[in-house]
Amino acid sequence: MLAAAALSALLALALMLPGAVRCSLWPDGPGDHGCAVKPSMSGGFGLALLLWGLWLGAALTQRWLPCEPAARRWGLALQIGGLTLVFLQINSWLRTIGPPHGEISAYTLQVLLTFASCVCLGLEYRQRGQHGQAAAETLRRAEQDQARQLDAARAALLQAQVEPHFLFNTLAHLRRLARTDTAAAHAMLADLRRYLAAALPELRQAETPLARELELVAAFLALHQRRIGPDRLTLHFEVAPGLDDVIVPSTCLLTLAENAIKHGIGPQVEGGEICVRALLDPDEPGLLRLEVADTGAGMGSASGSGTGLATLRARLAAAHGSEARLSLHLNQPRGLIARVHLPWP
Repeated sequence: MLAAAALSALLALALMLPGAVRCSLWPDGPGDHGCAVKPSMSGGFGLALLLWGLWLGAALTQRWLPCEPAARRWGLALQIGGLTLVFLQINSWLRTIGPPHGEISAYTLQVLLTFASCVCLGLEYRQRGQHGQAAAETLRRAEQDQARQLDAARAALLQAQVEPHFLFNTLAHLRRLARTDTAAAHAMLADLRRYLAAALPELRQAETPLARELELVAAFLALHQRRIGPDRLTLHFEVAPGLDDVIVPSTCLLTLAENAIKHGIGPQVEGGEICVRALLDPDEPGLLRLEVADTGAGMGSASGSGTGLATLRARLAAAHGSEARLSLHLNQPRGLIARVHLPWP
C-alpha cells in the first residue's frame, strides 16, 4: 500500500512537471504555449489520489479473475477496460487529467487506459512470480523429502546386506567356540544378545540418543573383539560428560566402526586398536565431533569410497546440509580417523 502510494505520487509529479515547466517558461504565451491553468499542490494531490485509487481498484478486482489461462486473459482485458471507464468518470469529477472543465478527451482516455493496463498487468505478473516462487519452494521441499527417503532406503538396504554377513560370521565363530571353549562361547553369546537388543530398535530410526549409539557400537566391537581375538583388537572409549542425551544420526558411529574393522583392523595380521570418541570440537566451537580412530592399514586408494560412508554422507547432507560433514584423516603413528561433525546444540 505504501509503495503504491509513493509510486502514485511520483507518477503524478511526472505528469505535472511538463505543465509546470511550460508555465514557468511561457506564462503569458499565445496559443498552446499559454498557461491557462497553473499546476497546483491540490491538483497534484488529486492526481496522485486518482492513480492510487486505480491501483487499489486493480488489487481488489484481481481476486475475481478466473484461474483458467484463456478465461483469465479475457478477464484481464475486462478488468482493464472496466477500471478505465470507472476512473474516466471519476476523473471528470475530480478534473485532474485532461481539460480543466472535466470533458472526456482522447488524451484523458489514453492516459487512464495506459495506467490501468500497467497496473493490472504489473499486479498479474507479480502474482505469477509469487506463485512461481511458491511452486519452486514446494518442489525444493519435495526434493529434500525424497532425498531423505532415498537415503533411508539406501541405509536400510545397506543394513540388510551387512547384517546377515556379520551374523553368519558371528554364529559360525560361536559354533566353533561352543566346541572348544564353552565359557568363551557363553560370553560371546551374551555380547551378541546385547548387540541385537541395541541394534534392532535403531535400524528403522533416523536419529537416536548418543548413549544408545555408543551402546550399539560397544556391543558391535565387543563381538568382533571376541571373534578375531582380544590380543588382536584393543578397544577404547573416550566420551565427554554430558553428551548422553544428544541426538545423533542413527548408526553413524556404527558405520565408522564397521569401516574401521573391515578396512583398518581386518587386513592387519597383528590387528590393532580402535578408539571411539565423542566430544565438543575444540577447534570449531558449535560443533559436536564423533570419531572412530584405528591403528590399522591407513589410507588406501579406496578409502572413503565405500557404500557405507557414501550413504552416511548423504544422510548428513539431507538432515543438516552444509552444517554436518564426514571427513577422513591419517592417524598417528598409523591408521585412519573417520570423523563426523554435527551442529551443536
